[in-house]
Amino acid sequence: MSRSLRHYFAQAVPLLLLSALAGCRQDMHDQPKFFPLRSTSFYTDGRSGRPQVVGTVARSQEQQGSYFLTGMVDGAEGDGLPFKLTPSVLRRGQERYNIYCSPCHSRVGNGKGMVVMRGYHPAATFHTDRLRRAPLGHFFSVITNGYGAMPDHAAQLTPADRWAVVAYIRALQLSQNAVDSDRPSGARVVPIKAVLERSGFSDNFLDSWGGPAPAPASRPAFSTSSGASLPAPAAQPTAPVAAAAPQPVVAGAAKEAAKPVTVASNSAPAAPQAAAPAKAAGGAGDVEKGKSIYAANCSMCHQPTRAGMPPVFPSLIGVVDRVGEKRVRTVAKEGIPEAKPPMPPHPNLTDQDITDLLAFLKTK
Repeated sequence: MSRSLRHYFAQAVPLLLLSALAGCRQDMHDQPKFFPLRSTSFYTDGRSGRPQVVGTVARSQEQQGSYFLTGMVDGAEGDGLPFKLTPSVLRRGQERYNIYCSPCHSRVGNGKGMVVMRGYHPAATFHTDRLRRAPLGHFFSVITNGYGAMPDHAAQLTPADRWAVVAYIRALQLSQNAVDSDRPSGARVVPIKAVLERSGFSDNFLDSWGGPAPAPASRPAFSTSSGASLPAPAAQPTAPVAAAAPQPVVAGAAKEAAKPVTVASNSAPAAPQAAAPAKAAGGAGDVEKGKSIYAANCSMCHQPTRAGMPPVFPSLIGVVDRVGEKRVRTVAKEGIPEAKPPMPPHPNLTDQDITDLLAFLKTK
């Protein structure tokens, strides 16, 4: 063999060995492991999957279907907390609410959170008659499963934290409609303007957040127990809670807060209407009332423009002409439980409410 050929082989052999070694490497994404249902010689029984320890119980298996995990009683939304309400529960609920809920619903629950103000999908206000009358189980179910454009928060909030948030939402609702009878014994009701002044805030500090509709002069615009003060200025104001003490936020408080009352406000009373609401053609219903009913009950999913978000939420433009008044009445009252996502019923709507809603849906 010539010298040049020997030199060639002397260089080629190490390269071939290096190539072979590189081909034998095992990357991290290809680790040695067991595959379900595959056999192995590692264990004497030949199975890669190991049997569970005798007596093993899956997490929450013993509570499946319970009110604590579902908020449902005999297929209907329940109205009570599954545990005792304490100040620490409300504080926990406030903390979790401010983290996970306030970006959309705002810290006062009026649906005008920071992301909504920047163009995100409009959120619901908790201060409508419908949601003030809603049972506590409804809020738990929405947090657990989502609703309309709102995603579920089951991964972010444990069941106990979801119930704490539900209790705080009810306290928020009550705080916006507080009266002297709601205050704890010995506490003093103070108008919000006095609290603002004492805390160094301007009188219109809360006005820019578009709070709920004005309240009658006989009810305090906003209230807090004696000695309370607003927190340091933040991106959004925190609503003082008048009934945050151990008030029964179980069935009793739910019914109390659910009474149809005018929502309190932090702004001056609105000027009287210059003219009576417009009527639909033929006097079938009140268009302006129907518009308000739509905004409070339908716009979250079907959009304020009625254009919907097809194919998830159908457009309601021309829906009366397409399906007829009878079908719209049935759907508005009973919902469509088999839809994906299911449309909930609205038993809170009276026949006249639906008549007014139809009048608005007929408008072009």
